[in-house]
Amino acid sequence: MSDILAQAALEAAVPTKPNDKKKPPLMGPVRTQLEAFGTAILAAVLMKWFCIEAFQIPTSSMQPTLMGGAGVNDRIVVNKMLQLVREPQRWDITVFSYPLQKNQNYVKRIVGMPNDRLTIAGGDVWQVTDVDGKRSYEVLRKPADLQEAMWKNVHPLRQQVRAEKSALGSSLGGSPSRLFREDATGIVVDLDGQLAELSYRDDTDGGMIDRVWDGYPEAVARVMRDEAVAGPGLAGTPQEIVADVRIRAAVTPPPGLDELTFEIKVARPNEDALGYALAWRAGKATLVVRKKGNIAGQSPEFALELPAGTATELGFAHIDDELVAWRNGDELARFPSSQWSCRDGCMLPFVPGMGPGKGLELPANQKVTPLIIAKGKGPLRLDDLRIDRDQHYTRLGAPEVIEIPDGHYYMLGDNTLQSIDSRGWTAITIGVDADDNVVPPETPGARTVRGNKRAMDLSGPPDRDETPIAYPNQKAIVMIDEYGEILRLHADIAGNWGRRIAFQRPGTTDASGEWTAAETTNSKGISFVPRSDIRGRATLIFYPFRPLAWLTGNNWPGRFGFVR
Repeated sequence: MSDILAQAALEAAVPTKPNDKKKPPLMGPVRTQLEAFGTAILAAVLMKWFCIEAFQIPTSSMQPTLMGGAGVNDRIVVNKMLQLVREPQRWDITVFSYPLQKNQNYVKRIVGMPNDRLTIAGGDVWQVTDVDGKRSYEVLRKPADLQEAMWKNVHPLRQQVRAEKSALGSSLGGSPSRLFREDATGIVVDLDGQLAELSYRDDTDGGMIDRVWDGYPEAVARVMRDEAVAGPGLAGTPQEIVADVRIRAAVTPPPGLDELTFEIKVARPNEDALGYALAWRAGKATLVVRKKGNIAGQSPEFALELPAGTATELGFAHIDDELVAWRNGDELARFPSSQWSCRDGCMLPFVPGMGPGKGLELPANQKVTPLIIAKGKGPLRLDDLRIDRDQHYTRLGAPEVIEIPDGHYYMLGDNTLQSIDSRGWTAITIGVDADDNVVPPETPGARTVRGNKRAMDLSGPPDRDETPIAYPNQKAIVMIDEYGEILRLHADIAGNWGRRIAFQRPGTTDASGEWTAAETTNSKGISFVPRSDIRGRATLIFYPFRPLAWLTGNNWPGRFGFVR
C-alpha cells in the first residue's frame, strides 16, 4: 500500500506537459445546432427540387381521382425522380408547368403521347390512322387496374343522393310490373314462364349520361348535385350518352330459371340500334352483339354455373370496344366489339332548362338502357344490383384529329366536364408600345405579349385564375404573360369582354374602332406540354386521412393511398 501511495505522490509532483492538455472544442453547442439545422434545410430543399414535393389540389378538374372541391382538397406527393429514370407514360398523372403561364403548376393525366394522332369520341380516346385515303380508329384501352379505379357508380348512388327509399319507380322499371317486388337487400322477380325485364330508367337525372357527381361517396355526390341544381344545370354544357357500362348483381336463381341476360342497349340518331349482352342458358353463356335486334357477332360458348338457391355474383360490361363477363369477381370471357363501336351519335341536343331534378327525359332514339332479362318459373333474387359507367372523355374545343408534335404530350382532366386542359387552353396575343399602351400586335415598334385567355364577364368580381382582368373605369388591364410576369397596361376596353378580348383604338368610340386580340389553340407552346416542362408524377395522397379529417368535417375523410 505504501508503494502505491508513493507512486501517486510522485505522479502528482511531476508537471503536466503542454501536449498532455485537453484540446478545447472547435465549435460551441450553438454553432453545432445551427450547422445541423442548415444542413437539414439544404437537404429538404434538394429533396423538394430533385426528389419529391407536396402539392394541394385546388380545383375539381381531376375528380374523383384527385379532389379539389365539394369540401375535399387532397394533398399529394409528387415523385420527381421517376422522370429521370423513365419517360412519361400514357395514363400517368403528372405535374407540369402550364404552357401559357410557366410559373404555375398544373396536374392532369397524360392521354396523348409524342407523334400520336388522336380523336375523342363516344367517351373514349382513339388512335387515328389514315392509309390510302381510308381512316381507321383504334381505341386506347386503360390498364386493368386503372380501369377498375375509373368505374363510376350510377346506381344505387343517384337513388341514395335523392334520398329515395325505393329503387323500383324512378330508378328501376319492371315489366310486367306485377312480377317485381323489392325488399331490404334487392329485387325479387316472381317468374311465371314469360319474359321479365328489369331496366334502369332514372327518370329524374337522365339515365346513362355523364353526370359530374357519379362515382363519389354519397355525402360528396349530394353536395355536387345540389350545386348543379342551384346553378344552370345542363344549360350550355354538352352532355353525352354513355355506352361504356357495367352491370353487377348477386343472382340467386330458382330451379326453374331457363334464361338470364344482362344487356346494354344503345340507341343513337341515324345509327343502327345496338345491344351488347351476356346471355345465359342451362349452365352455358355467350357474349353477344345485336344489331337492329339480330345477332351480329358472338363469342364462343363458355361454362357459367348459376346454382339454384345460391347467390352468385355475376358481372357484365361493354368497355373500350370489348365485352367482358365475370363470375364472383373472376373474369370468364372477353369478346372484341370494335366492329360495332359507339363513336358517333352520343352528343345530346341542347334543351333549354335541361337540368337535374326537372324530370329529364332523353329522346327515345338517343339513350343507353342497362337491362336484366329473365325467363322461367319461381322467385329470382337480384341483390346488391350495381350499375357503373366508365370515365367519359368529351371533345369540347378539341379538333376532330389531334396531332401531337414530337417531344410533346396531351393532357386531360379526369373530370372532363369541369376541366380546363389541352382541349381548351387558349393563348391571346397583344401588342404593347413604349408607353405600356395595348395596341394591335402589328403596330410598328410594339413588342408582342402572349398570355393565357381566361377572362370573365365584367358583371362579376375577378376570379383568382382570371387573366387578363379588365378595369374599364381605369382604362387598364392586368395580365399575366406566358412567363408569369404580371403586367399592368393602359387599354380602352371594348364590348363583349370575356367572350373575346377586345379593345377600342384611341380616338374611336364605335364598333369600327374595335380590334380583337388574336386567339390560338391546338399548337406548340399552347395545347401540348413539352417533355422539359414535366415536373413529376403524382404518387400518393397523404391527406385527408382518418381520424384527423373527421375532426374537420371532411366529406371524404379516408383519402390516404397511392394514386392511379
